[in-house]
Amino acid sequence: MATKRMIIEVKKDPRYRIRNQFLRKTAQKILREFGLKENTVLGIILVGKRKAKELNWQYRKMDYVPEVLSFAQQENLPDGNFFLGELVICFPLAREKAILENQDLEAAISELLYHGIRNLVKES
Repeated sequence: MATKRMIIEVKKDPRYRIRNQFLRKTAQKILREFGLKENTVLGIILVGKRKAKELNWQYRKMDYVPEVLSFAQQENLPDGNFFLGELVICFPLAREKAILENQDLEAAISELLYHGIRNLVKES
């Protein structure tokens, strides 16, 4: 029997300078805070402003660039894992948030991860 572990899938452009390991570990910590189990699967996608705005219009009919979008899936997978959903974070806005709030980029991204995961959990 395979060991159960959280699976955090990260997709991002290499020019977005944030470590995948940081994103995975931070997301795992937040998922545990919300009581999610080791068999949880989450996707994190970092995009630019144009793609974030396009997705916001396509799925929410809102015409602005969001910091984070949450797409809940809530699906039991054949391998016994639970696919919670995907988070789309606008990397340029996260960087701007960090500068405006006088914090480092990792702190800004952590806040967006928390916000997005909270939204996914509320929908479950």
